[in-house]
Amino acid sequence: MRDHAYKQGARRLRGRRRHRDLIRRRPIQAPTNLGTNRMSEKPRDGVVNKFGQTHDIKNLFISDGSQFIQRRRTAIPTAGTIVSLAIRQADHIAGAMQRKEI
Repeated sequence: MRDHAYKQGARRLRGRRRHRDLIRRRPIQAPTNLGTNRMSEKPRDGVVNKFGQTHDIKNLFISDGSQFIQRRRTAIPTAGTIVSLAIRQADHIAGAMQRKEI
C-alpha cells in the first residue's frame, strides 16, 4: 500500500511539474491506537467500562490499547497491561455468560 501511495503521489506531482521536490524517505513507525476508546465509569466520560465493555452496546467488548487516555513517552511498553486487561476481561465475559447477562 505504501508503494502504491508513493507511486500515485509521484504521478500527480509530475503532472503538476513538481517532481523535482519529490524525495522518497524511509517510512516512519505508525502511531498506535491509544486513546480512541477511553475507559470510564460513566458513559458521558468515555466509551468502555473497566472490563472493556462498551457503554452503548452490552455485548461489545474492546481489547486493545485504545482504552488508555494516552501513552507517556517512556521505555515501558503497554503490551503487558493490555494482556492483563484482556485476561480480566475474558474472565468477566465468561462469568457474565454463565449468569446469562450477555
